[in-house]
This record gives sequence, structure tokens and C-alpha cells, in this order.
Amino acid sequence: MKKIYVFIIATLLSINLNYSQTSVANKYAMTISEKDLKDHLYIYASDEFEGRDTGDPGQKKAVEYIRKFYQSIKISAGDPDKDYFQPMSLKIRQRRGQPLKEVETENVIAIVEGEEKADEYVVITAHLDHVGVNNDGEIYNGADDDGSGSVALLELAEAFNEAKKNGDGPKRSIVFLHVTGEEKGLLGSKYYTDEDPIYPLENTVVNLNVDMIGRIDPTREAKNRDYIYLIGTDHDSQDLHDLSEKTNLESVNMTLDYRFNDKNDPNRFYYRSDHYNFAKNGIPVIFYFSGTHEDYHQPTDTPDKIEYDLLEMRTKLIFHTAWNIANREERLVMDEKPEDANDTYKHTLEEIKSFEGIYKTEAFPLQFKFYEAYGKLSMVPLGGSNEEALILENNGKNKFKSEMAGVGVEFKIDVTTTRNEVKNVSAKGMNVQIEEKTKKAKTMVLNISGNEIIFKEVLEETKEE
Repeated sequence: MKKIYVFIIATLLSINLNYSQTSVANKYAMTISEKDLKDHLYIYASDEFEGRDTGDPGQKKAVEYIRKFYQSIKISAGDPDKDYFQPMSLKIRQRRGQPLKEVETENVIAIVEGEEKADEYVVITAHLDHVGVNNDGEIYNGADDDGSGSVALLELAEAFNEAKKNGDGPKRSIVFLHVTGEEKGLLGSKYYTDEDPIYPLENTVVNLNVDMIGRIDPTREAKNRDYIYLIGTDHDSQDLHDLSEKTNLESVNMTLDYRFNDKNDPNRFYYRSDHYNFAKNGIPVIFYFSGTHEDYHQPTDTPDKIEYDLLEMRTKLIFHTAWNIANREERLVMDEKPEDANDTYKHTLEEIKSFEGIYKTEAFPLQFKFYEAYGKLSMVPLGGSNEEALILENNGKNKFKSEMAGVGVEFKIDVTTTRNEVKNVSAKGMNVQIEEKTKKAKTMVLNISGNEIIFKEVLEETKEE
């Protein structure tokens, strides 16, 4: 009987504790309002910010707006210099047909430090940039992409900061990371994860990425507008997926739609926003997304088209999810993954160099150049488009891939040897020598979404136009 009573008491205590946590979280979630989100966005996505193109004056205005807001609510800077900025130099393509340009830009970082597990981090991201101004002078305001995510982070930070000031701060630290250069190839988040992770990746328990959460996907029926697309929740941690589902039921209770969750979904959304740079480093992620629409990457993506009640609801869901991850006793449990033989094969530098060359196909007027750089194989199309090189990862012997681009390549080298008798007549008589010539013929099989195209090496190097 004692065991039964102990079980009952423990269960009641657990229920009471969970209720208490939910109640406290609700208190601070209520500080997130559609009015504040709207006020922020009408400034952040205004013409004054000139489309927030990476490195341009409008993007500098955007980072100053974010910084001044954090300063105004007295939330701590998250960078070593305590100025809220993580500066970087990036080589970016301004527009198709233009050469790469080096620009100075920056991520913006703020932090609410944890009370018990301060050296463990919940990182919440949104990209601060957009695509600027077109040749006709039209401004791409980017209200949804990703003004909606940017202002959501401001409200999330304010809610967590208010909790901390009232003595209800999270156990783990919450990092608010506004990344630059997303539209140029996820460059700001890549810089953070691959070059300068201010907070150690091994201590980063999750990345919650917020990119375009302000509209309604036109493919959905209007009567089912209370939804959000989730991507990545169960890719690395079933524990994260279960927590996300439970949190939603206990808070906003909206429809969680997983239609784009598959890594092989043809839209490839899993690879197209900043969470990917965290996921590739073994960090569990959730990508919050409400879908594309007719104003995506158009000058018509303006603040008046945002569904502010939905923006509020979705932001509250993210708050509750971050709250529950930050305040649980244990870290998220990562799924065990079977060892992939393709991942274990490592090409030598000599092998990588053996694949170098220019390859063409008879099917299309298209050529690719492959070359070794910093111990990895890179590929770039030849022509006048100034496309950035694609860095390939090992995928088995003679095989490489880029998950982000959905590209796989396999090299085949055919070696043929010919023997010729060469007869020389000398004073001592006839001398017969054997000459051997070895010829290597290289082919490359390009795989894009299951479609294979065979390319042959161009023996005489073709110059780029």
C-alpha cells in the first residue's frame, strides 16, 4: 500500500509542478502581443530600411534598430565585446551576372543567462536581412521574410527578460541570434556555427529557427488558418518532437503541420534556412514556417499583409517551447543513428586531386569545374553567371554530395593500357623495345533529385567566358 501512496503523491506533485510551470510561462507569454509585433514590423519592414540587403545601409539601420531595442529593455549583449554585434566579412553575389563583392556585415546577439544551467544554451534564430532594392528602385520590404521572425525574436527576448527580472528566469541560457546573409546562402549562421560559435555547439541543446511566420499559405483553407509548419522536429530527437507536441496542446493548441518535414521534400525547405547550419553540426532543430505566398521575394511583401493575430499565436508557441526546453531538468535526448558506411569513407588529398578537371555533357551546353580547396572537393558551373562554388562532402568511395543543394556526384576513372613494339636497327642487329602508354578517361555522374546525367572530362581545358 505504501508504494501505491508514494506513486500517487509523486504523480500529484508532478502534475502540480507541471501546472505551476505552465502557469508561470503563461504569465510571460501574455506579454507577447499583436500590437507590439505590429508596431515593430511597420518600422522594421518600412522603406527606411531599404530592403535590408546584406552590408547595405538599410541592413545597418536594421541591426541598429535591434540593438537599440535590446539596450532599451536592458537585456544583456551576447557577444564578447558586449556591443551586441558579431562582425564578419562576407563575399557575396549582389545580383546575377555581377562579380562577387566583399561586404562588412554582422549578426546581432543578445542573451538571457540561465539561473542553474547557464552553460547550456537554447539558441533562437531569425535572419535580419532581405534582398534590397531592384534596378527599378522598388524596395523589397520583406515583412514576412523575415521581418516576421525578426520581430518575433524581439518579443520573445522581452518575455524571457521580464521573467528573469521577476525571479522566474530560465534554468538554461536563452540566446537570441539575429543572423545576416541568409538570402546570400545562410552565410551569417554558417559563420556562427562553422567559424565563430560564441557559445559552444556541444553545449547548445537546441536551435529554434523562425523564418516567415506571418502569413497564411494560399493552399490552405481559410477555415483552418490556426496552423504552423514544423520542420526538423523528429530528425535528430524524438524527445524534442514529443516535447513540441505536448507543449502545443498545453498552450496555444494550434494545428502543427508536417507536410514539409521530410528531408527529401521537393521544396527542400529543411536546407533553405538557418537551422540547417545547426542541424549539420548535430544540434536538434525546429524550423517554424507558415509557407510561401504570391508576395514571396516581391516588393509586395509588406506589413499590411501580415496576419498579426496568427503572428502572436505562433510567437507564443515558440516561447512556450523554448521555456519548456530551458526549464526541464535533463537535456534533450538525441536519437541513436546507425553508422553509415558512406560517412566513414574519407578520401585522401591525392584522391580528391585526381577528380580535378572540367567536365561536359552532350545533353546540355553545361560544364562543371571540379577542384580541391582546403582539403575538400568543390564544383562550380562555368559560364558568366558568377555562381558560388559548391563544397562537396564525402558520400562513399569516389562519391560526394551536397545535401543542401540536393546534388550527388560519382566519379569513374577508366584506365586503358596500350603496348607497341618499336624496332630499332643497329650495328649489333635488330633491337625490339616495348612501349606502354596508359590513358585515363574520367567521367562524372551528376545526380539531381534522382535524375542522372553523365559528364565526360574535357581534356583541353576550356576557358571561362
